[in-house]
Amino acid sequence: MSQYIIRRLLTAIPMLFVITYLNFALMRLAPGDPTLFMFLAGDTQGMTPQQVQDQLGMRESFKGRGSDEDVSASEFLHEKLGLNDPIPLQYIRWLGRVVRGDFGRAMRTAELIGPQLMLRIGVTLRLTVLSMLLSVGLGILVGSLSALYQYTMFDNVVSFLTYIIISVPGFLVATWAIIFFSIKLGWFPSGGMYNPRSGGDFLDRTYHLILPVLVMGISGSAGLIRWTRTSVLETMRSDYVTVARAKGLKESMVRSRHIFRNALLPVLTIIGRSIPVIIGGSAFFETVFNYPGVGMWAAQAAQAKDFSVMIATITVTATMVILSNLLVDICYVWVDPRVTYS
Repeated sequence: MSQYIIRRLLTAIPMLFVITYLNFALMRLAPGDPTLFMFLAGDTQGMTPQQVQDQLGMRESFKGRGSDEDVSASEFLHEKLGLNDPIPLQYIRWLGRVVRGDFGRAMRTAELIGPQLMLRIGVTLRLTVLSMLLSVGLGILVGSLSALYQYTMFDNVVSFLTYIIISVPGFLVATWAIIFFSIKLGWFPSGGMYNPRSGGDFLDRTYHLILPVLVMGISGSAGLIRWTRTSVLETMRSDYVTVARAKGLKESMVRSRHIFRNALLPVLTIIGRSIPVIIGGSAFFETVFNYPGVGMWAAQAAQAKDFSVMIATITVTATMVILSNLLVDICYVWVDPRVTYS
C-alpha cells in the first residue's frame, strides 16, 4: 500500500509539471499586455520607470536601452519582470521561486501572492470540504434509500427533485436560494464570510457558511443520488445477494455486508470524477455568495488579466485535485479489500 502511494505521488509530480507549464505558457501567450493592469490606477501610462520601481519595491536600477528617461514604464516592466525572455526560461525562473514558497506579486496591486493565497486556501477548503461531505452523505444515504424503496412515493419524489437539480445550473440554484432564503425569508445572509460589525467570531462565520454549503452540497448530490440508486439496484439483483438471503442471513446483515459495501465501489469512481467539478465549480458559488476564497480570487484576476494570480490559483487547484483523486483511490482498499495495487 505504501509503495503504491509513493508511486502515485511520483507519477503526480511530472503531471503537475505538465499542467503548470501549459497553464503558464497559455497565460503568457494570451492577448493583452499584463503590465497595463498592474496597479489600481488601471495602467502604467504617465509613470516613469523610477515611479514604477518605487511602487514595486525594486532595488536594482534598470539597465536597458538608453537612460531611464528614454525608456517607457511598459518597457521597463517587461525587462524588469523578464517578460521578454523565452517562455521556458520564464517558467523555470517562476518554478524556482514557487519551490521556495514565493508566488511573486499580484500584477495589479503589487501585493505578495503567497500570504493572500494561504488565507484564501483555508477559506476554499472549508467551503469545499464541508460541501463535499454533505454531497457524498446525501448522495449515498438518499440514493440507497431510494433503491431500497423503489417505486414508492419517496423514490418518485427523490427522482423528480434530482432531475430538476441536475437540469438547473448551480449558480442559478444559488441565486434562487439567495432570493428565497435571504431576501424573502431573511433566514441567512446573502453573502460574505462574516459580518464586519460583529468582528467575525466562530458562530458568525458558521452562520454565513450554512447557505453556501447547503447549495453546493445539494447541487453536487443530485447526480450522486442517481448513481448510488442504480448501483444499489444492480447489486441487489446479484446472485451472491440471493444466496445470502437463502442462507437465512438477517436483512440488515445482507444490506450492510453484501449490498451497500459492494455498491459503493462504482460510487467511489463517480466521487473521484466529481471532485474536479466541485473544486472548479467553487469559483461560481464563491462569486455568487461573495465568499472570498481561491475561486473568487481567480475570477477577479481573470477579469483584471492578473496573470500572476491566475497562475498561482490554478497551480494550487491542480494540486488539490491530484491529492483528492489519490485519496479516493486509497479508499478503494477500505471498500473492497480484494483490490490490489500492482
